[in-house]
Amino acid sequence: MLNAQEKIELIVREGEGQTIEFKQNVSNLDKGMVAFANAMGGSVFVGINDQGVVTGIKSTNRLVSQIQDIARNCDPPIKIKIEKLDSVLEVVVAESANKPHRCQSGFYLRVGPNSQKLNRDEIIQFAVGEGRVRFDEQINSRFNFSEDFSPEHYEMFSRLAKWPASISSQDALINLAVAQKQKKEVLLTNAGVLFFATNPQKFFPEAYITCVRYRGSDRFSIIDRKDMKGPPITQLEEAMNFFKRHTEEAVVVSGNLAHQVRVEYPTVAVREALVNAATHRDYLYDGSHIYMHLFSDRMEIENPGGLFKGLTLEDLGKRSVRRNRLIADLFFRAGYIEMIGSGITRISQALSANGNPSPEITATNFFNMTFKKSLGLESKVSLTNRQKQLYLFMWGQQGAVTRDACAQFLGVSGDTALREIKELMKLNLIEQTGRGKGVRYRRK
Repeated sequence: MLNAQEKIELIVREGEGQTIEFKQNVSNLDKGMVAFANAMGGSVFVGINDQGVVTGIKSTNRLVSQIQDIARNCDPPIKIKIEKLDSVLEVVVAESANKPHRCQSGFYLRVGPNSQKLNRDEIIQFAVGEGRVRFDEQINSRFNFSEDFSPEHYEMFSRLAKWPASISSQDALINLAVAQKQKKEVLLTNAGVLFFATNPQKFFPEAYITCVRYRGSDRFSIIDRKDMKGPPITQLEEAMNFFKRHTEEAVVVSGNLAHQVRVEYPTVAVREALVNAATHRDYLYDGSHIYMHLFSDRMEIENPGGLFKGLTLEDLGKRSVRRNRLIADLFFRAGYIEMIGSGITRISQALSANGNPSPEITATNFFNMTFKKSLGLESKVSLTNRQKQLYLFMWGQQGAVTRDACAQFLGVSGDTALREIKELMKLNLIEQTGRGKGVRYRRK
Protein backbone atom coordinates (compact mmCIF):
# COMPACT_ATOMS: atom_id res chain seq x y z
CA MET A 1 0.00 0.00 0.00
CA LEU A 2 1.32 3.44 -0.95
CA ASN A 3 2.19 5.90 1.79
CA ALA A 4 1.07 9.54 1.55
CA GLN A 5 4.25 10.79 -0.13
CA GLU A 6 4.25 7.97 -2.71
CA LYS A 7 0.60 8.63 -3.53
CA ILE A 8 1.28 12.34 -4.07
CA GLU A 9 4.23 11.54 -6.37
CA LEU A 10 2.05 9.13 -8.37
CA ILE A 11 -0.77 11.67 -8.69
CA VAL A 12 1.61 14.41 -9.83
CA ARG A 13 3.12 12.11 -12.48
CA GLU A 14 -0.36 11.21 -13.71
CA GLY A 15 -1.45 14.85 -13.91
CA GLU A 16 -4.90 16.38 -14.11
CA GLY A 17 -7.59 14.41 -15.91
CA GLN A 18 -11.17 13.21 -15.81
CA THR A 19 -11.00 12.35 -12.09
CA ILE A 20 -8.07 14.46 -10.85
CA GLU A 21 -7.81 18.23 -10.32
CA PHE A 22 -5.04 20.29 -8.72
CA LYS A 23 -5.76 23.43 -6.63
CA GLN A 24 -3.13 25.56 -4.90
CA ASN A 25 -5.77 26.81 -2.44
CA VAL A 26 -9.55 26.61 -1.90
CA SER A 27 -10.36 29.47 -4.28
CA ASN A 28 -13.10 28.31 -6.71
CA LEU A 29 -13.02 24.87 -5.12
CA ASP A 30 -16.80 24.65 -5.54
CA LYS A 31 -16.46 24.48 -9.35
CA GLY A 32 -14.38 21.32 -9.16
CA MET A 33 -16.72 19.74 -6.61
CA VAL A 34 -19.78 20.40 -8.76
CA ALA A 35 -18.03 19.23 -11.94
CA PHE A 36 -17.00 15.91 -10.36
CA ALA A 37 -20.40 15.34 -8.71
CA ASN A 38 -22.13 15.88 -12.06
CA ALA A 39 -19.75 13.49 -13.83
CA MET A 40 -18.22 10.24 -12.56
CA GLY A 41 -16.70 11.63 -9.38
CA GLY A 42 -13.08 12.48 -8.66
CA SER A 43 -10.60 14.08 -6.27
CA VAL A 44 -9.43 17.66 -5.86
CA PHE A 45 -5.89 17.82 -4.47
CA VAL A 46 -5.51 21.10 -2.55
CA GLY A 47 -1.85 22.10 -2.21
CA ILE A 48 -0.72 21.28 -5.77
CA ASN A 49 -0.70 24.06 -8.38
CA ASP A 50 -1.76 23.84 -12.06
CA GLN A 51 1.81 23.01 -13.11
CA GLY A 52 1.83 19.95 -10.84
CA VAL A 53 4.16 21.50 -8.28
CA VAL A 54 3.43 20.56 -4.67
CA THR A 55 3.12 23.92 -2.90
CA GLY A 56 1.49 22.45 0.20
CA ILE A 57 -1.25 23.85 2.41
CA LYS A 58 -1.52 24.00 6.18
CA SER A 59 -4.29 21.69 7.34
CA THR A 60 -6.29 23.22 10.18
CA ASN A 61 -9.72 22.58 11.63
CA ARG A 62 -10.79 25.95 10.25
CA LEU A 63 -9.69 24.99 6.71
CA VAL A 64 -11.47 21.63 6.91
CA SER A 65 -14.66 23.38 8.10
CA GLN A 66 -14.33 25.90 5.25
CA ILE A 67 -14.11 23.08 2.67
CA GLN A 68 -17.12 21.33 4.21
CA ASP A 69 -19.10 24.59 4.08
CA ILE A 70 -18.22 25.00 0.39
CA ALA A 71 -19.66 21.54 -0.31
CA ARG A 72 -22.80 22.23 1.75
CA ASN A 73 -23.43 25.53 -0.06
CA CYS A 74 -23.63 23.81 -3.44
CA ASP A 75 -27.17 23.18 -4.68
CA PRO A 76 -28.03 20.48 -3.84
CA PRO A 77 -25.29 19.94 -1.22
CA ILE A 78 -22.42 17.64 -2.18
CA LYS A 79 -21.11 14.84 0.01
CA ILE A 80 -17.34 14.84 0.31
CA LYS A 81 -14.57 13.10 2.20
CA ILE A 82 -11.36 14.90 3.19
CA GLU A 83 -8.07 13.03 3.54
CA LYS A 84 -4.73 14.49 4.67
CA LEU A 85 -1.71 13.47 2.56
CA ASP A 86 1.25 15.15 4.29
CA SER A 87 1.09 18.77 3.08
CA VAL A 88 -1.78 18.12 0.64
CA LEU A 89 -5.52 17.71 1.27
CA GLU A 90 -7.45 15.31 -0.95
CA VAL A 91 -11.13 16.26 -1.30
CA VAL A 92 -12.89 13.12 -2.55
CA VAL A 93 -16.15 13.72 -4.43
CA ALA A 94 -18.31 10.74 -5.37
CA GLU A 95 -20.54 10.71 -8.45
CA SER A 96 -23.86 12.07 -7.28
CA ALA A 97 -27.20 10.31 -7.48
CA ASN A 98 -28.89 13.71 -7.24
CA LYS A 99 -27.64 15.50 -10.36
CA PRO A 100 -27.38 18.21 -11.55
CA HIS A 101 -25.50 20.26 -8.96
CA ARG A 102 -24.58 23.91 -9.23
CA CYS A 103 -22.42 26.36 -7.34
CA GLN A 104 -22.67 30.13 -7.06
CA SER A 105 -21.17 30.70 -10.51
CA GLY A 106 -23.24 28.08 -12.35
CA PHE A 107 -23.40 24.44 -13.46
CA TYR A 108 -20.16 22.59 -14.26
CA LEU A 109 -19.33 19.19 -15.71
CA ARG A 110 -15.96 17.44 -15.71
CA VAL A 111 -14.80 16.90 -19.28
CA GLY A 112 -11.28 15.48 -19.41
CA PRO A 113 -8.95 17.74 -17.39
CA ASN A 114 -11.38 20.69 -17.40
CA SER A 115 -14.40 21.72 -15.35
CA GLN A 116 -16.61 22.93 -18.18
CA LYS A 117 -19.35 25.48 -17.49
CA LEU A 118 -22.68 24.51 -19.04
CA ASN A 119 -24.80 26.96 -21.00
CA ARG A 120 -28.60 27.05 -20.77
CA ASP A 121 -29.27 24.42 -23.45
CA GLU A 122 -26.57 22.12 -22.06
CA ILE A 123 -28.07 22.42 -18.56
CA ILE A 124 -31.51 21.47 -19.87
CA GLN A 125 -30.13 18.55 -21.86
CA PHE A 126 -28.09 17.37 -18.88
CA ALA A 127 -31.12 17.53 -16.57
CA VAL A 128 -33.25 15.68 -19.13
CA GLY A 129 -30.59 13.00 -19.50
CA GLU A 130 -30.58 12.51 -15.73
CA GLY A 131 -34.37 12.23 -15.68
CA ARG A 132 -34.67 15.36 -13.52
CA VAL A 133 -36.49 17.30 -16.21
CA ARG A 134 -38.91 15.74 -18.69
CA PHE A 135 -38.87 17.38 -22.09
CA ASP A 136 -42.49 16.53 -22.87
CA GLU A 137 -43.78 17.89 -19.54
CA GLN A 138 -42.23 21.36 -19.90
CA ILE A 139 -44.52 24.28 -20.76
CA ASN A 140 -43.69 25.75 -24.17
CA SER A 141 -43.56 29.53 -23.75
CA ARG A 142 -43.47 30.20 -27.52
CA PHE A 143 -46.80 28.49 -28.20
CA ASN A 144 -49.76 30.85 -28.64
CA PHE A 145 -53.03 28.92 -28.32
CA SER A 146 -55.15 31.24 -30.45
CA GLU A 147 -52.59 31.29 -33.27
CA ASP A 148 -50.87 27.90 -33.13
CA PHE A 149 -53.52 25.40 -31.98
CA SER A 150 -54.87 23.07 -34.71
CA PRO A 151 -58.55 22.03 -34.35
CA GLU A 152 -57.97 19.49 -37.16
CA HIS A 153 -55.13 17.74 -35.31
CA TYR A 154 -57.18 17.76 -32.12
CA GLU A 155 -60.23 16.26 -33.88
CA MET A 156 -58.07 13.53 -35.45
CA PHE A 157 -56.72 12.62 -32.02
CA SER A 158 -60.13 12.76 -30.32
CA ARG A 159 -61.59 10.38 -32.93
CA LEU A 160 -58.81 7.88 -32.29
CA ALA A 161 -59.19 8.28 -28.51
CA LYS A 162 -62.99 7.94 -28.83
CA TRP A 163 -63.74 11.02 -26.78
CA PRO A 164 -67.33 12.30 -26.49
CA ALA A 165 -68.00 15.34 -28.65
CA SER A 166 -69.41 17.18 -25.63
CA ILE A 167 -66.00 17.73 -24.00
CA SER A 168 -64.26 20.96 -25.02
CA SER A 169 -60.78 20.83 -26.50
CA GLN A 170 -59.31 22.94 -23.70
CA ASP A 171 -60.83 20.77 -20.97
CA ALA A 172 -59.63 17.62 -22.73
CA LEU A 173 -56.08 18.93 -23.05
CA ILE A 174 -55.99 19.92 -19.39
CA ASN A 175 -57.29 16.47 -18.39
CA LEU A 176 -54.53 14.92 -20.50
CA ALA A 177 -51.98 16.97 -18.54
CA VAL A 178 -50.67 18.49 -21.78
CA ALA A 179 -52.12 21.95 -21.01
CA GLN A 180 -52.47 24.35 -18.11
CA LYS A 181 -54.77 27.32 -17.70
CA GLN A 182 -53.17 30.38 -16.14
CA LYS A 183 -55.66 33.21 -15.73
CA LYS A 184 -57.33 33.29 -19.16
CA GLU A 185 -54.39 31.86 -21.09
CA VAL A 186 -54.05 28.20 -22.12
CA LEU A 187 -50.43 26.97 -22.07
CA LEU A 188 -49.35 23.73 -23.74
CA THR A 189 -46.53 21.40 -22.79
CA ASN A 190 -44.03 20.30 -25.41
CA ALA A 191 -45.99 17.05 -25.81
CA GLY A 192 -49.14 19.06 -26.47
CA VAL A 193 -47.33 21.20 -29.03
CA LEU A 194 -46.07 18.11 -30.89
CA PHE A 195 -49.54 16.57 -31.14
CA PHE A 196 -51.82 19.61 -31.42
CA ALA A 197 -49.90 22.50 -33.02
CA THR A 198 -50.74 23.50 -36.57
CA ASN A 199 -47.05 23.24 -37.41
CA PRO A 200 -45.10 21.28 -34.75
CA GLN A 201 -41.86 21.70 -36.73
CA LYS A 202 -42.08 25.47 -36.18
CA PHE A 203 -41.22 24.73 -32.55
CA PHE A 204 -39.18 21.54 -33.00
CA PRO A 205 -37.53 21.53 -36.45
CA GLU A 206 -36.01 18.04 -35.96
CA ALA A 207 -39.25 16.37 -34.81
CA TYR A 208 -39.96 14.38 -37.98
CA ILE A 209 -39.29 11.07 -39.72
CA THR A 210 -37.19 10.61 -42.85
CA CYS A 211 -37.91 7.47 -44.89
CA VAL A 212 -35.40 6.28 -47.48
CA ARG A 213 -35.57 3.35 -49.93
CA TYR A 214 -32.20 2.18 -51.29
CA ARG A 215 -31.51 0.08 -54.36
CA GLY A 216 -29.13 -2.34 -52.67
CA SER A 217 -27.76 -3.20 -49.25
CA ASP A 218 -25.78 0.05 -48.82
CA ARG A 219 -26.63 3.77 -48.85
CA PHE A 220 -25.09 4.69 -52.21
CA SER A 221 -28.11 4.49 -54.51
CA ILE A 222 -31.40 6.04 -53.33
CA ILE A 223 -34.66 5.07 -55.05
CA ASP A 224 -37.02 7.22 -52.98
CA ARG A 225 -36.82 9.57 -50.01
CA LYS A 226 -39.46 11.51 -48.14
CA ASP A 227 -39.64 13.59 -44.95
CA MET A 228 -42.78 12.94 -42.88
CA LYS A 229 -43.83 16.04 -40.95
CA GLY A 230 -46.83 17.27 -38.98
CA PRO A 231 -47.98 15.74 -35.66
CA PRO A 232 -46.49 12.35 -34.67
CA ILE A 233 -49.60 10.38 -35.66
CA THR A 234 -49.58 11.84 -39.19
CA GLN A 235 -45.86 11.13 -39.47
CA LEU A 236 -46.38 7.51 -38.46
CA GLU A 237 -49.20 6.91 -40.92
CA GLU A 238 -47.23 8.47 -43.78
CA ALA A 239 -44.15 6.44 -42.82
CA MET A 240 -46.25 3.26 -42.84
CA ASN A 241 -47.61 4.13 -46.30
CA PHE A 242 -44.03 4.61 -47.51
CA PHE A 243 -43.08 1.26 -45.99
CA LYS A 244 -45.99 -0.56 -47.65
CA ARG A 245 -45.26 1.08 -51.00
CA HIS A 246 -41.66 -0.12 -50.98
CA THR A 247 -42.00 -3.64 -49.57
CA GLU A 248 -43.66 -6.76 -50.91
CA GLU A 249 -46.00 -9.47 -49.89
CA ALA A 250 -45.10 -12.84 -51.33
CA VAL A 251 -46.41 -16.36 -51.67
CA VAL A 252 -43.67 -18.56 -50.29
CA VAL A 253 -43.34 -21.84 -52.17
CA SER A 254 -41.85 -24.55 -49.98
CA GLY A 255 -41.99 -27.84 -51.84
CA ASN A 256 -44.89 -30.01 -50.75
CA LEU A 257 -45.57 -27.85 -47.72
CA ALA A 258 -48.51 -25.48 -47.69
CA HIS A 259 -47.96 -22.21 -49.51
CA GLN A 260 -47.86 -19.15 -47.26
CA VAL A 261 -48.52 -15.50 -47.93
CA ARG A 262 -45.72 -13.71 -46.13
CA VAL A 263 -44.56 -10.11 -45.96
CA GLU A 264 -40.95 -8.98 -45.95
CA TYR A 265 -41.51 -7.42 -42.53
CA PRO A 266 -44.66 -7.68 -40.40
CA THR A 267 -46.65 -4.45 -40.27
CA VAL A 268 -47.21 -4.81 -36.52
CA ALA A 269 -43.46 -4.88 -35.85
CA VAL A 270 -42.70 -1.89 -38.08
CA ARG A 271 -45.50 0.22 -36.62
CA GLU A 272 -44.44 -0.70 -33.08
CA ALA A 273 -40.80 0.19 -33.82
CA LEU A 274 -41.79 3.59 -35.22
CA VAL A 275 -44.00 4.33 -32.21
CA ASN A 276 -41.14 3.25 -29.96
CA ALA A 277 -38.78 5.64 -31.78
CA ALA A 278 -41.19 8.58 -31.52
CA THR A 279 -41.92 7.84 -27.86
CA HIS A 280 -38.38 7.31 -26.61
CA ARG A 281 -36.30 9.60 -28.82
CA ASP A 282 -34.36 12.49 -27.32
CA TYR A 283 -36.15 15.57 -28.66
CA LEU A 284 -33.34 17.84 -27.44
CA TYR A 285 -30.70 16.03 -29.52
CA ASP A 286 -29.63 18.74 -31.95
CA GLY A 287 -29.28 18.10 -35.68
CA SER A 288 -30.94 14.71 -36.05
CA HIS A 289 -34.32 13.03 -36.23
CA ILE A 290 -35.90 9.59 -36.76
CA TYR A 291 -34.85 7.59 -39.83
CA MET A 292 -36.39 4.56 -41.49
CA HIS A 293 -33.92 2.98 -43.95
CA LEU A 294 -35.20 0.29 -46.35
CA PHE A 295 -32.46 -1.81 -47.96
CA SER A 296 -32.67 -4.83 -50.25
CA ASP A 297 -31.91 -7.22 -47.38
CA ARG A 298 -32.99 -5.39 -44.22
CA MET A 299 -34.61 -2.32 -42.73
CA GLU A 300 -33.33 -0.04 -39.97
CA ILE A 301 -35.18 2.37 -37.71
CA GLU A 302 -33.04 4.74 -35.69
CA ASN A 303 -33.78 7.61 -33.35
CA PRO A 304 -31.54 10.14 -31.56
CA GLY A 305 -30.89 9.37 -27.91
CA GLY A 306 -29.64 6.04 -26.65
CA LEU A 307 -31.18 4.09 -23.80
CA PHE A 308 -32.70 6.17 -21.03
CA LYS A 309 -30.63 6.43 -17.85
CA GLY A 310 -30.83 3.25 -15.80
CA LEU A 311 -31.68 0.92 -18.71
CA THR A 312 -29.43 -1.63 -20.42
CA LEU A 313 -29.97 -3.66 -23.58
CA GLU A 314 -30.60 -6.69 -21.37
CA ASP A 315 -33.52 -4.84 -19.74
CA LEU A 316 -35.41 -4.40 -23.01
CA GLY A 317 -38.63 -6.38 -22.98
CA LYS A 318 -38.30 -6.96 -19.22
CA ARG A 319 -38.67 -3.51 -17.70
CA SER A 320 -39.76 -0.15 -19.03
CA VAL A 321 -38.45 3.33 -18.28
CA ARG A 322 -40.08 6.03 -20.39
CA ARG A 323 -38.07 9.05 -21.45
CA ASN A 324 -41.25 10.91 -22.52
CA ARG A 325 -44.15 9.85 -20.30
CA LEU A 326 -46.74 12.25 -21.72
CA ILE A 327 -45.93 11.33 -25.32
CA ALA A 328 -46.23 7.64 -24.44
CA ASP A 329 -49.60 8.30 -22.79
CA LEU A 330 -50.89 10.16 -25.86
CA PHE A 331 -49.93 7.28 -28.15
CA PHE A 332 -51.60 4.88 -25.71
CA ARG A 333 -54.85 6.87 -25.68
CA ALA A 334 -54.83 7.06 -29.49
CA GLY A 335 -54.54 3.27 -29.71
CA TYR A 336 -50.96 3.09 -30.98
CA ILE A 337 -49.64 1.43 -27.82
CA GLU A 338 -51.55 -1.59 -26.51
CA MET A 339 -49.78 -1.83 -23.16
CA ILE A 340 -47.01 0.35 -21.79
CA GLY A 341 -43.69 -1.49 -21.83
CA SER A 342 -44.76 -4.29 -24.21
CA GLY A 343 -43.30 -2.87 -27.45
CA ILE A 344 -40.07 -4.88 -27.75
CA THR A 345 -41.87 -8.11 -26.86
CA ARG A 346 -44.58 -7.49 -29.47
CA ILE A 347 -41.95 -6.68 -32.10
CA SER A 348 -40.05 -9.91 -31.42
CA GLN A 349 -43.24 -12.00 -31.46
CA ALA A 350 -44.44 -10.48 -34.75
CA LEU A 351 -41.07 -11.04 -36.42
CA SER A 352 -40.92 -14.65 -35.24
CA ALA A 353 -44.45 -15.39 -36.49
CA ASN A 354 -43.55 -14.00 -39.92
CA GLY A 355 -40.31 -15.98 -40.17
CA ASN A 356 -37.96 -13.04 -39.56
CA PRO A 357 -34.88 -13.31 -37.33
CA SER A 358 -34.98 -11.52 -33.98
CA PRO A 359 -34.35 -7.76 -34.16
CA GLU A 360 -30.79 -6.52 -33.82
CA ILE A 361 -30.56 -3.61 -31.38
CA THR A 362 -27.69 -1.22 -30.72
CA ALA A 363 -27.70 1.82 -28.46
CA THR A 364 -25.05 4.53 -28.17
CA ASN A 365 -26.04 8.14 -28.85
CA PHE A 366 -28.66 6.66 -31.17
CA PHE A 367 -31.05 3.76 -30.68
CA ASN A 368 -31.01 1.52 -33.77
CA MET A 369 -33.28 -1.44 -34.48
CA THR A 370 -32.58 -3.65 -37.52
CA PHE A 371 -35.02 -6.14 -39.07
CA LYS A 372 -33.69 -8.77 -41.48
CA LYS A 373 -35.96 -10.00 -44.27
CA SER A 374 -38.32 -12.89 -43.64
CA LEU A 375 -36.57 -16.25 -43.91
CA GLY A 376 -37.60 -18.15 -47.04
CA LEU A 377 -38.49 -15.12 -49.15
CA GLU A 378 -35.64 -15.95 -51.48
CA SER A 379 -37.97 -18.62 -52.95
CA LYS A 380 -40.92 -16.33 -53.35
CA VAL A 381 -43.43 -15.77 -56.13
CA SER A 382 -44.55 -12.16 -56.48
CA LEU A 383 -48.24 -11.65 -57.18
CA THR A 384 -50.44 -8.68 -57.95
CA ASN A 385 -52.91 -7.66 -55.25
CA ARG A 386 -55.76 -9.24 -57.23
CA GLN A 387 -53.83 -12.50 -57.62
CA LYS A 388 -53.10 -12.55 -53.88
CA GLN A 389 -56.79 -12.06 -53.14
CA LEU A 390 -57.76 -14.84 -55.54
CA TYR A 391 -55.16 -17.23 -54.17
CA LEU A 392 -56.28 -16.56 -50.60
CA PHE A 393 -59.91 -17.09 -51.67
CA MET A 394 -59.08 -20.52 -53.09
CA TRP A 395 -56.95 -21.29 -50.05
CA GLY A 396 -59.99 -20.77 -47.84
CA GLN A 397 -62.32 -23.04 -49.84
CA GLN A 398 -62.89 -26.68 -48.94
CA GLY A 399 -63.13 -27.83 -52.55
CA ALA A 400 -62.67 -26.58 -56.11
CA VAL A 401 -64.41 -23.40 -57.31
CA THR A 402 -65.80 -22.20 -60.64
CA ARG A 403 -64.60 -19.32 -62.75
CA ASP A 404 -67.86 -17.47 -62.01
CA ALA A 405 -67.34 -17.86 -58.24
CA CYS A 406 -63.89 -16.33 -58.63
CA ALA A 407 -65.28 -13.47 -60.73
CA GLN A 408 -67.97 -12.76 -58.15
CA PHE A 409 -65.43 -12.74 -55.32
CA LEU A 410 -63.10 -10.35 -57.16
CA GLY A 411 -65.92 -8.18 -58.52
CA VAL A 412 -64.69 -8.52 -62.11
CA SER A 413 -65.90 -10.08 -65.36
CA GLY A 414 -65.57 -13.79 -66.07
CA ASP A 415 -62.88 -13.17 -68.70
CA THR A 416 -60.79 -11.08 -66.28
CA ALA A 417 -61.12 -13.72 -63.59
CA LEU A 418 -60.03 -16.40 -66.07
CA ARG A 419 -56.90 -14.44 -66.97
CA GLU A 420 -55.93 -14.22 -63.30
CA ILE A 421 -56.68 -17.94 -62.85
CA LYS A 422 -54.37 -18.80 -65.76
CA GLU A 423 -51.57 -16.67 -64.25
CA LEU A 424 -51.83 -18.61 -60.99
CA MET A 425 -51.80 -21.87 -62.95
CA LYS A 426 -48.63 -20.80 -64.78
CA LEU A 427 -47.02 -20.22 -61.39
CA ASN A 428 -48.05 -23.74 -60.37
CA LEU A 429 -50.07 -22.44 -57.42
CA ILE A 430 -53.47 -23.78 -58.49
CA GLU A 431 -54.73 -26.54 -60.79
CA GLN A 432 -57.72 -27.23 -63.01
CA THR A 433 -60.06 -30.18 -62.49
CA GLY A 434 -62.89 -31.47 -64.71
CA ARG A 435 -63.78 -30.62 -68.29
CA GLY A 436 -66.31 -28.54 -70.17
CA LYS A 437 -69.01 -27.18 -67.89
CA GLY A 438 -67.51 -29.14 -65.01
CA VAL A 439 -64.23 -27.20 -64.98
CA ARG A 440 -63.19 -26.17 -61.49
CA TYR A 441 -60.05 -24.71 -59.93
CA ARG A 442 -58.34 -25.44 -56.64
CA ARG A 443 -55.11 -24.72 -54.85
CA LYS A 444 -52.33 -27.27 -55.03
